[in-house]
Amino acid sequence: MAPNLAADTVTVQQGDTAYSLARRAGLSVEAFLALNNLSSPDLKVGQVLMVSSMPPHTVQAGETLYGLAKKYGVTVDAIKAANTLPEDAVIAVGQMLKIPAPSAAPQTVQVVAASVQTVPNTAPVVQVTAAQVTVSPVGQPAAVNVETSDTMPLLSGNWRDNAMSMIGTPYVYGGTSRRGLDCSGFVLQVFTPLGVKLPRVSADQARSGIPVAVNNLQPGDLLFFDTVGGGKVTHVGIYLGNDSFINANSYRGQVAIDRLLSDKYWAPRYLSARRVLPDTVAMSRP
Repeated sequence: MAPNLAADTVTVQQGDTAYSLARRAGLSVEAFLALNNLSSPDLKVGQVLMVSSMPPHTVQAGETLYGLAKKYGVTVDAIKAANTLPEDAVIAVGQMLKIPAPSAAPQTVQVVAASVQTVPNTAPVVQVTAAQVTVSPVGQPAAVNVETSDTMPLLSGNWRDNAMSMIGTPYVYGGTSRRGLDCSGFVLQVFTPLGVKLPRVSADQARSGIPVAVNNLQPGDLLFFDTVGGGKVTHVGIYLGNDSFINANSYRGQVAIDRLLSDKYWAPRYLSARRVLPDTVAMSRP
């Protein structure tokens, strides 16, 4: 039976945000974005968005996440995001899964690649490359049109704008540009334009700034995790507030927003936090 679209969609009104609509629908921001095949939380008034997935699927014997993704025309990551499943999730017979709606049309995502060159006694020189990437529905190739510009402005005055502008940027191990980023490279992209100097790798970044207790976190704080079980820092993200953080996520394959203490994957892997921004900069925008 087809879902009732009138009941399963919402029209964006003035003042609505991805966070407020997701919370109203009982979804995480990441699940809400995945459900609507959005690469950015920026919404437009009048935009019609899904707030409920297709009817739940009951897992049958022999079914896998990959098989279900292929069956419904979505990605494995989209199913995991819609159900807040951990990276190593294994589905069980009888388990109920939310199935996000498949993409019906290509989306165009702007990816900005920036490099910062520092010359002694001068301000940093920023060179920017912009690419328009058309993301096609599952199973179809993507078209890429690249244009270069040396005058495109870099969002350098607000860490939050820097971070949110990179949602959907591909995860690339060792990457330090907007063509592809790893977790610590993402942090550098966010804070370097603000004049904050940080080491290259997450383990070293975990010794920067000042330590912060988890109950005193504020937006802009760096969060550190152990994702391999060795008790050492292997991952870093940036706290956004309201128990959410943004990070270059190798599991999702892109920069994404996740929950912190309320997430069954991230909560037990959380190690510590450090503050590298002055309070006035961190709280400059709610």
